[in-house]
Amino acid sequence: MSDTPDPILDKLPPERLLDADHLQLIVAGINCMHSMEMIQQYLAYENQHENRTPVQSRLRERAREIRRDESDTEEQAVA
Repeated sequence: MSDTPDPILDKLPPERLLDADHLQLIVAGINCMHSMEMIQQYLAYENQHENRTPVQSRLRERAREIRRDESDTEEQAVA
């Protein structure tokens, strides 16, 4: 995946996205994240402000997905 900024997520910094009332909205935003830096930023905010286990779990899961995708891409480039 690309590390190019996502204009929608640029308008939804952690304090806005993670302040949503519905977990579904937060998860949808997390699913749009494609950069480890962004995941880390949102996880740090969540840990410091809300500390909600489901949100933290989804952020960590998304980080694993990104790492796996990056690893798969590297393996394909070598093959």
